[in-house]
Amino acid sequence: MVQQILEKKYPFRKEYGIVQTLFEDDFEKSKITFVTEIERLEPFEYSIRRKNILINDKAPDLVIEQISEKIGNIFFPLEVETLENGNLKHISNLDEIRKRWKSLKPKLVEYYKGKLAQGLIKNIEDELESKNIIQNRILNSFFYRLYFLPFRDYIKEENTDFDLYLPVFPFKNKVKYNIQIIDSNLSEEGKVMMKISGKCIDPRSFEQIINNRKIAESDEENFIGKVELTYQFNKEDGSIFSIHAEISLQSKDEKKVRLINFELYQL
Repeated sequence: MVQQILEKKYPFRKEYGIVQTLFEDDFEKSKITFVTEIERLEPFEYSIRRKNILINDKAPDLVIEQISEKIGNIFFPLEVETLENGNLKHISNLDEIRKRWKSLKPKLVEYYKGKLAQGLIKNIEDELESKNIIQNRILNSFFYRLYFLPFRDYIKEENTDFDLYLPVFPFKNKVKYNIQIIDSNLSEEGKVMMKISGKCIDPRSFEQIINNRKIAESDEENFIGKVELTYQFNKEDGSIFSIHAEISLQSKDEKKVRLINFELYQL
């Protein structure tokens, strides 16, 4: 029953409110809110738009926030083609994104001065030269990783566990979690509800993860990580109605804690 409902029907268009909050050592460090529109054009083709970005409940005002927002906006609308299971196949409008950058760059160079601005501009210039780097930028989004999770692959068999790599630290190697679908049923409102739980099994130490190192020097487990996900799906078209996610990583002595709360809800 659940497998059949998760068969997405097209076309559909959904608008979502998204709130992503980062806590470090029990203190709220940042909160980002925005609105995203997802349009399913063909069985495996999607158009993604983003708007109304707020950082800590206000429009970006710091120079680095303003530049980052302007650079981020060149990626939207983003058109992607996925594999049947939902994983990214390729970006369909990459040439258009590069044209947007060519139009934006002179304005940034003229308006924003200093080493910080120059560094950000050079970074995006280098990134746009590589298709793989751009695709990794997309995959380094909690929104994309969680919205396009390949559910159908994971619920074919009972008690199937699988590995999920999450961007716990931006622009660094993703952290490996092993998770399992622990419950799926129909709610009283007619939504398909699915609960997923798991733990971090990354072979690196906490410090190696922070420092973006790929190979562990020790097998000693010195950190704890958990993930709790709750999804609701629309029964009529298989689209996602809401996501609640809590991803944590902390050192074994609990002196360093990183917690990410991600909320997505259909408007």
